[in-house]
Amino acid sequence: MSTKDEGALVNALSVYMDNQLVGLLHRTEPLSFTYDPGWLASAEAKPLDPSLPLSPERIDSPHVHAFFENLLPEGDQRRIVALRHQVSSVFGLLATVGGDSAGSIVLLPEGQAPQAPIYQRLTWDQVDALVHNDGKLAREREAIDAAATGMPAPRLTISGAQFKILLSLDESGQPLRPMGSTPSTHILKPDIVRTDINIFASSINETIVMRAAQLCELPTAKVSYQPSVKACLVERYDRLLRPDGTLARLWQADFCQIAGKPSDVKYEKDGGPSFKGCFDIVGASVQPGVDRRNLLRWLFFNLYVGNNDSHAKNLSLLATQDGLRLAPFYDLMSTRVYSGLGSNFAFSIGGECEPGKMGPEHLERLAKTLGIAPKYVKRIAHDTALRVSTAIPAAVQALLPSLGPTEKVMAERIERKIGSLVKRMSARLNAGQSDSQLSADEDSGESSAPR
Repeated sequence: MSTKDEGALVNALSVYMDNQLVGLLHRTEPLSFTYDPGWLASAEAKPLDPSLPLSPERIDSPHVHAFFENLLPEGDQRRIVALRHQVSSVFGLLATVGGDSAGSIVLLPEGQAPQAPIYQRLTWDQVDALVHNDGKLAREREAIDAAATGMPAPRLTISGAQFKILLSLDESGQPLRPMGSTPSTHILKPDIVRTDINIFASSINETIVMRAAQLCELPTAKVSYQPSVKACLVERYDRLLRPDGTLARLWQADFCQIAGKPSDVKYEKDGGPSFKGCFDIVGASVQPGVDRRNLLRWLFFNLYVGNNDSHAKNLSLLATQDGLRLAPFYDLMSTRVYSGLGSNFAFSIGGECEPGKMGPEHLERLAKTLGIAPKYVKRIAHDTALRVSTAIPAAVQALLPSLGPTEKVMAERIERKIGSLVKRMSARLNAGQSDSQLSADEDSGESSAPR
């Protein structure tokens, strides 16, 4: 009998950015990190994150924990992973599922190197069996697992509180299941299922709102709706197809990672980043004026569509060829179509979190806090309202032919609810301002744009 505990955790994880060894994450309390000497000596050396500057010394600041912990799922989804793999510590969870995560980070047991990608070919019916984990489809799941014999088990993680599956698509749009630490290209988000809150058709909700954001010309992750699975399929913007057909992982970090806040401190009310804090983070962009304008448009878009869950973890910086940019927006949906969810907005605007109490004075306070002209903020609020009022009906109409009865009910509810919200919210924020007043002096307003 072997005395070696094969289930024992390693004491360190090799940290790769894409396929380049960057350093070691140590199993300590708190977590600590050491840059690899080879990485430090490389001409391409750059920090894992701005909060973790290059140094030959071991780093044990709270930023290490925040950066890596934010790669994991949250809430119930983290508890499910813990029960399934019988690990509960952040290090243990990262060692188990940290092979493919948000951005470029790959975590492997110390000494292991990334292997060639391995995919299991699936049909959408098989994906449906993996998504709807109930007794009816047990045989289908057993067959999928049997077909994967000899392949490494998936070691994939994505942040957030919602259940998701990471996939890739082949040239014909058929699903591939990434095995081991193989990179994924898409995130599949099925309908949220809760017994304590009456939430239904969340995937078509998200698809409609994301499509509307695109129609409003906000930089937004590409989405489509998969009727056979009843899920929103999101194309990952942090993956890039190389000319040789391989996938590159692009560095990204959400605003909780950058601010050094763990995932359970993502709301401003709970001590998470404020909108001013997020606005300041975007100052690191190589085009801060453009990205800060889009951030303001994102803020008002969420107000108008009733997305009260628009917290700092739903914002990221992304590494591009030109430098850091505000990443495309994601996780957009209308929470206010459901009763029982929080009625307050995730961010305070001019000191007010209740949308029904916000008025022009709060926009003026917001502008003062951000150091920009009130006229500029009010113009963005007004323009965004006009765009949302036409974008939501257009997004609904485009999707209706592919929807079943339940999804159509949600689509119609969203159109009515957001139509009402836009009218009421816009009237409050723009009180005393005519369309001509808000549209005047465009050049003057743009000259006050954040730089």
